[in-house]
Amino acid sequence: MASSNLIRWGGRAAVLAGALFIVEAVVVPFIGDSHWGFHALDAPPHALLAVGLVGLYLWQTRQGRFGWLGTVGFILIVAACVVIALGGLAIIFVDGVLKAPVGVLDTIHPVELLLLIGSVLFSMATMRVNVLPSGGALLIIVGALGFFGIAFAGVGPEWLISVAVAILGAGWAWLGYALWSEIGGSAQQPKRVR
Repeated sequence: MASSNLIRWGGRAAVLAGALFIVEAVVVPFIGDSHWGFHALDAPPHALLAVGLVGLYLWQTRQGRFGWLGTVGFILIVAACVVIALGGLAIIFVDGVLKAPVGVLDTIHPVELLLLIGSVLFSMATMRVNVLPSGGALLIIVGALGFFGIAFAGVGPEWLISVAVAILGAGWAWLGYALWSEIGGSAQQPKRVR
């Protein structure tokens, strides 16, 4: 029963994380150089994604053989999301409240690379198992590769990062909604009496 609740709440958290990533993609171009403002928008969806991934992972491992790709992707995403969320909160406090130089806290940005790698691996495993919609997993792969190409490889204009984040958000929301509706639907169906 406890894992059922984790899965249900995971679906809701993934939907909310995806929606907040889309909001972040729309708002970030307008906040200017506010470093702590960016992290105030960025930390919550990462924290929710870590929770959401627990549900997505448990559901898929329960339904079929998720394999090492999914497990490695899950570990990379959750670890990166926890570091990004906690580091973001620290940056909000140090830069936004204390008005002090951030310094070493800026090292959390390269952790996004682990998140992108994990997202691609997790989505590939999701497509292979075919329990949740492949379209949502494909959006995550496209968004992650686009983000990598723009942010890390320097391909294309920087404003396209927001497009990649919105695509990632749509993919996570899609998977979360599919999980949420799947769990909600199976909980609502009456059991047959023999």
